[in-house]
Amino acid sequence: MGKKYILPFSFLIISILWADNEKILIDELVLRGNKNVSKNEIFYIIRQRPPNFFFRRPEFDPRLLKLDAYTLENYYKSKGFLDVSVKESYEIEDQFANLILEVNEGKQYFLSDVKINGNSVIDEDEIAKSLDMKLGEPYNPVAINDNLYILENKYHNKGKLFFSITIQDVISDSVDVQININEGDDVYINNTYFQDLGDIDSSIIWRELTYDTGDKYSRTEIDRTSNRIRELGVFSMANFVPVKVANSDTLVNILVELKRYKQREWNSSGGLDPISFAEGTPDLPALSATIEWRNRSIFNTPNQFSTKLLAGIPVETDFITPRIRYDASLSSNWFFGIRVPTKITGYYERFIRYEDRTYERSIARSGANLRQRLKIDDRSYLENKIIWESFSDSSIQTIQERSILLRFLLDKKDDPIFTRNGYLLDMVLKTAGFGGSREYYKADLTIQSYLGITQKTVCALRIQTGKIWNWKYDDDFSFEKFYLGGSTSMRAWDVLMFQNINDETEGGIIRFMTNIELRQNIYKMLGSTIFADAGILADRMPSDIISALNWDVGIGLTLKTPLGPARLDYAVQLDNSDVNKVQLGVQYLF
Repeated sequence: MGKKYILPFSFLIISILWADNEKILIDELVLRGNKNVSKNEIFYIIRQRPPNFFFRRPEFDPRLLKLDAYTLENYYKSKGFLDVSVKESYEIEDQFANLILEVNEGKQYFLSDVKINGNSVIDEDEIAKSLDMKLGEPYNPVAINDNLYILENKYHNKGKLFFSITIQDVISDSVDVQININEGDDVYINNTYFQDLGDIDSSIIWRELTYDTGDKYSRTEIDRTSNRIRELGVFSMANFVPVKVANSDTLVNILVELKRYKQREWNSSGGLDPISFAEGTPDLPALSATIEWRNRSIFNTPNQFSTKLLAGIPVETDFITPRIRYDASLSSNWFFGIRVPTKITGYYERFIRYEDRTYERSIARSGANLRQRLKIDDRSYLENKIIWESFSDSSIQTIQERSILLRFLLDKKDDPIFTRNGYLLDMVLKTAGFGGSREYYKADLTIQSYLGITQKTVCALRIQTGKIWNWKYDDDFSFEKFYLGGSTSMRAWDVLMFQNINDETEGGIIRFMTNIELRQNIYKMLGSTIFADAGILADRMPSDIISALNWDVGIGLTLKTPLGPARLDYAVQLDNSDVNKVQLGVQYLF
């Protein structure tokens, strides 16, 4: 390197290092001109915020400030302020930045008239509803543009693949909108072609198609078929591309672009995860490690084989610890020519039982089950499960249980983890017998409901009730009875050690429990919870269940992590305020 390049190169290196070390922090953000949008609303949507509740100063980035100005303009336009302008500026002094966002709101415009031309298969009211256009409300061009895909999907489901639309707005004192639609001809499917099928038998893929050659094009059926192919577990992607047939305005070929998973793979995981020991028992937070080997396509079919080894130690129990389990399973989406996702699993596990913090005995459990699910939607299903299992130990008799389990799960939550609105219904019915050593009937019902009160506040409610009929096996070792206590249910009691009305700690054949939580987001990943738990275990339902309930109340902190929320809860028994518990939870309680 020549001498003439040494100085500039050195200066560049020093500048980069200096820039990395000398961070500019935000000291203040000043808002001006925001008469119709509150400061809290603006702080919620922008990224460059002033110091937060914990007095942490965010790092200043001029590019993000410019983006915030653009974001704020769009937010105002979504409220009908079409002439809005936002100017950003900043001053830097002693490594601290003072930011200014100056808003010129302008006039707010309202939608006064909508005229739609060219539509025949979808009426005007449905088109306006799809585009979220309501007369007399603030004109929102942002929502109209964002909702175009909804109208597009509706036309595609009608076979109008080449549908097009133009939207013109006339602005005076209010806004008149004219929508011109070109629906195009009905489009039909000619042929389907698969790319990158590999060595998988094509007939196996053909049977997953929910449409036939000659059918009218439907986006719903295309998406449904794509989901069915990915459900096989062989392909990570199934992209359906319509290709217009030459010299035809009404025919398309479907090109299916496939991408396969790795056929054979090892997977391992570990950490703090909930472990469920059996139906009816709460999930136990546990330190666990798992290693799994999987073959995704046995003999070039979508049938899968996997084997898994799990080791776990519950972190909050005096009842069961530790646990080692080995599984081997075979799964397929088809069962004797019928599309019913089916999984057959054989397992062997060993765990140690503790009673009152004293080692009692090591227990082995082996068994097998056949599970079948009928899908309702992405998170809802009807499940049939046939179970055979055996407990054996030198100190207790071998228990053989043969049972059938039916489960109905309806999940209408808006988000599976960070739920704000919606509900969940989970019902389990089980009958045991069929030649086994135990005969009984069991029903278990869970209802969850969520209501977003504000942008940062959610009220969550859970009710669980269950009963076992014909139970006469109190001397048997079993997880089939109901249990409460710990971070997953009654948080002021020890896990699996909740006392029933007979002062027993052996579980109950009747359970009722309710939990209510008020969840509040404090700042970004940090949240707080105020909660109350109530529950009862019994051999018979008391005449006055309300007075028989055991209550606890408490507060908690939640931290959002990539694996879900982690909880730290503090609970106190209402009947005995001297009894309190600190509980660590891996996820939201429900």
